[in-house]
This record gives sequence, structure tokens and C-alpha cells, in this order.
Amino acid sequence: MSAPEQDVSGAADTAAGRWDGLRIVGRRDFPGIAQSAGAARRWALELLEGHASAERLETLELLISEVVTNAVLHSDSARPGGLVTVRVGVGDDLIHIEVIDDGSATSVPVIRTTDDDSLSGRGLSWVDRLACAWGTDRDDEVGGAVWFRLRHSPSPPFPHGEGGLRFPR
Repeated sequence: MSAPEQDVSGAADTAAGRWDGLRIVGRRDFPGIAQSAGAARRWALELLEGHASAERLETLELLISEVVTNAVLHSDSARPGGLVTVRVGVGDDLIHIEVIDDGSATSVPVIRTTDDDSLSGRGLSWVDRLACAWGTDRDDEVGGAVWFRLRHSPSPPFPHGEGGLRFPR
């Protein structure tokens, strides 16, 4: 597994640089509740329809669900009034998704070791496996962010294959 790109200081500068060459096509805040994973997924897929193949949309569906769910479960976004922000961008051959949460004093995004019987803990492993790049940022004022990128169409950066996982809309 590849290590995510991380930035502990200067997160705002890193985030700005991460958007170089990309056009933001949408930004939306969602309440810090479990149902927001489905709402964020539907919203992002509507935005990206026409920007990506059906295969890419399936992969995006899975990864957005996982990252938004993690933001709700493992950050202060789940507190009353908490938010999860999703930003979507596109570039020449890239789709960029960024999920920003309210941060956490006790938790940071990390790939967990799981076994066949584990009921959770696979989300960032899937991000690591299916995205062509991903990373995390933490800023005491802004919160935490997990971002990932996919190419518009499947290509060699995805050696493990894609798919088959579907979520109800």
C-alpha cells in the first residue's frame, strides 16, 4: 500500500496547490450524520455525470461513501451542528474529491489492518487501492481533509481491478 501524501503544517497552502490544474465543479456542506454519505454520493454523481464513465462513477460511489462515512464516524463533525464538506473537481484526465470534516483531537485517518471477519475498517484501504492518488491534511482551524483522485477512465494505475460494488440510490 502506498502512503498518503500528508501535510501537518501549511495545510491551506498544500490544499491550494492540490487544486492546480483542476476546475471546481461543486462544493456542498452536509450535516455530520450517517445519512449524509448517501446524500453526498448522489450529489457528486449527479455533478460528474458526463465527466466520467459508468465504471468511474461506480468507483466514485464507493469511495465517496467510505470517506464521508469516516468523516462522520471519526471526527467532531458528528457533534450537534457539525458539518462535512465535499468538494468536487475535474482536470484533464482527473476527478478530484475532497472531504473536509471538523477534525478530531483523538483520531487521524489511517489505513487499518483487517481480516476476513472484520465488519469495518476497509474504507481507506479501498481508497488506497482504487485511487491514483490520495492523502490527508489537518489544520487546527479548518479541520481534517481526506482527498482522492481517479482518472477519467480505468488505466494501469488500477492493477487490482475495479468494481462490482453498488449502493442503492
